[in-house]
Amino acid sequence: MVRINRKEINQENFCYHIIVRGVEETKIFKEDQDRIKFLQLLSKMSTDFKLSIFSYVLMDTHFHLLLKTEEANLSEAMHSLNSSYVHWYNLKWARKGHLFQDRYKSHLILNTLYLCTVASYLALNPVEAGLVDAPEKYLWSSFPYFHPISSKITPAWLKIDEFLNLCQTNRENFINLVEKNSQKLISEKDQGDLDINSVNNLLEQKSKQNLPQDINDFLLLVKERLGSLQDNKRLKYILVYILLKEGFTVNNIAQSLNLSRQAILVIYKRIQKNLQTDNFYRMLLQHIQHRLFSKK
Repeated sequence: MVRINRKEINQENFCYHIIVRGVEETKIFKEDQDRIKFLQLLSKMSTDFKLSIFSYVLMDTHFHLLLKTEEANLSEAMHSLNSSYVHWYNLKWARKGHLFQDRYKSHLILNTLYLCTVASYLALNPVEAGLVDAPEKYLWSSFPYFHPISSKITPAWLKIDEFLNLCQTNRENFINLVEKNSQKLISEKDQGDLDINSVNNLLEQKSKQNLPQDINDFLLLVKERLGSLQDNKRLKYILVYILLKEGFTVNNIAQSLNLSRQAILVIYKRIQKNLQTDNFYRMLLQHIQHRLFSKK
């Protein structure tokens, strides 16, 4: 059963990062025909529910989507896509029961920084998994369509130009961003996993600059350069991590962000762990740093 989030029902014209995983790491795509069928259903969903699909990547045990709603119907759209695919998949492979985990994950995206970071992360999923050494080589991702030299005809439902307009960028700049992140990812793999000291150095290299000493002024800078983080937990949690690294007290952060002291400490430990294990969080941290610490 798909979780119906009231916030999703009441919101239209918003961007979301969708993650759907196979139950108990079941392979939801066993062969290319499965992926082709899924993309056909994705095309139908985008038309039936008036969704703009910006990016996708199909892995063996999960898939990611980056999309924008026109109407407040995300839950209905995802239910249609998932149930249609499960019905087809179960008939084909003579199986019964659930294919996907009970709840798909949906992350609301409210600013261009997050939008570009998520799209870059999706493109790099196959590289991080070791399936290819360059994201444009993976056939079951939308990223190859961004390349002007690609021989693939972009499907009408993949709204690349709309995505680039929202990100206030062009194909060349987005490709360069993904390639830059790809090089960092490959470098990390060659060097092994980053330890927490290496991750913390990402902040320490930047924190020597002239930044606001008052937390309210710092949060004004965040709003000016990143937009509102109120409904974006990932960005808000990374901000908690940055604020602590910048020397603001737990009490100040808790009061300013309307969180408890205990919540601040839990968030800090969670982000610290995620930065060690998840490339997406490291990528997002670096992009936030660039926005906050670079001179305007």
